[in-house]
Amino acid sequence: MTASDNNLGKGIGGKIWNLFGSLKFTLFTLFSLAIVSIIGTVIQQNQPQEFYVREYGTWASLILRLGLEDMYHAPWFTVLLICLIINIIVCTIDRFPQKWKATLEGRVDVDVKFIKNLLNNHTLIINEEPQSARERVINILSKRRYRIKESNHAEGLSIYAHKGMIGRFGSDVTHISLLLILLGAIIGSIFGFKDFGAFYEGEVTTIPITDWRINIDRSFYGIPLPLIDRQKIPSDIQLKLDKFWIDYYETGQTKQYNSILTLSDGGREVIKGKQIWVNAPLHYKGITFYQSSYGIAYDRVREASFSLKDSKTQKTVVEPFMVNWNMPFHIPNINYDIKVVGFVSDFAFDATTKTIYAKSTEHNNPAIQVEIYKNGKPISRTWLFYNYADYRTIIPDTNYELVFNGYKGIVYTGLSINSDPATSIVWIGSSLMVVGFLMAFFVFHKRIWVLIRRNSSETAVHFGGMINKNKFTFEKEFLEIVDSMRDIKK
Repeated sequence: MTASDNNLGKGIGGKIWNLFGSLKFTLFTLFSLAIVSIIGTVIQQNQPQEFYVREYGTWASLILRLGLEDMYHAPWFTVLLICLIINIIVCTIDRFPQKWKATLEGRVDVDVKFIKNLLNNHTLIINEEPQSARERVINILSKRRYRIKESNHAEGLSIYAHKGMIGRFGSDVTHISLLLILLGAIIGSIFGFKDFGAFYEGEVTTIPITDWRINIDRSFYGIPLPLIDRQKIPSDIQLKLDKFWIDYYETGQTKQYNSILTLSDGGREVIKGKQIWVNAPLHYKGITFYQSSYGIAYDRVREASFSLKDSKTQKTVVEPFMVNWNMPFHIPNINYDIKVVGFVSDFAFDATTKTIYAKSTEHNNPAIQVEIYKNGKPISRTWLFYNYADYRTIIPDTNYELVFNGYKGIVYTGLSINSDPATSIVWIGSSLMVVGFLMAFFVFHKRIWVLIRRNSSETAVHFGGMINKNKFTFEKEFLEIVDSMRDIKK
């Protein structure tokens, strides 16, 4: 993939050209891509900022400033891909003309010395006229699908035969395919997006798309560093989950999970009741909705169970009652209402930002947030913990303790939402790469020269041949061609 020593000029343009085609530039680009790919594997991508602060501590600031949280969409990663594209183009342009010229302009006028210097060579002395020998040679080579050129010159009658020329350009086809794949990756990183969402039955969600905006607030340790950032903006597309269910095998193992979706665009229903499952996604306007996962919601519940105890006697004064999510409920026997307004599956508190968050999606330390109302006015908001039954809250101006008994979770469907306008380009590039590999590794350029010379009453037929690869197989074919003439050998 490195350029030849072609010099396109001694000026600055030639120096830049030679730089982009140099081996050092190739190694630098590939090494850089390898390093950042490792970083992108080690650092989890596309997580909330709180995740990086929690997981990486003081390193989070550097990760976010450099865009390592979404590395494959970072402008500097795109620059590395562009550098690799330039390197491939320069190297291909440097090499291709000479290869094309050398391949097409096969030398026909050869002498005995040229043939003797070839790795495969043999001479037959036959009692045959040169013209008759020529017809025999052409007939033998034609049957083996060689393309033939002839020439009469001072040394004698020359025949040049070759086949499999296209195999020499397998590497060039592979380079072009790699260019297409890289181009598709760049287009996809700029204009495409990947997202994941948890969807709940009956809810309508606006699908975000990405747009490029100049972020003038970015800085690198106090140094202003304005960058073009990808930002999520709402689109006109809305998705509603009509139904979600799970199919099971007789053994109880999960067989398949399914979602029925309705899609609206600009307020108009465009797809209604479309069922999707794993490997059967929904496509619309270049956006693909994949059935990705399912689980129990970590940030909401369907309903929660509470009861009231007398704070002095610890006797239950109001039996357990169920409260639906985000719906006011009148507590029996007292003039108070309660509403469930928050939930985290694994309670954690960030002392720096003073925020409460779910440490994981597992229900290890579930906590629920409730609001208490009196005469329609909120008078209290507090958290209750399922694992800590002794942690209770007293309803203001009463002797009643509110006890959190349990909850019913909500099953969500996890959908991957992808848009890549360059998918067809990548597929074409991948297919072309397969063709290039087949050309490079299974098609060989075979060349044979035959010089026929008349010496007094005899005719000397000098055979010589060469191949760019797979020399052992060619040697066998070369000897078979020579043996085809032995029946007229003197």
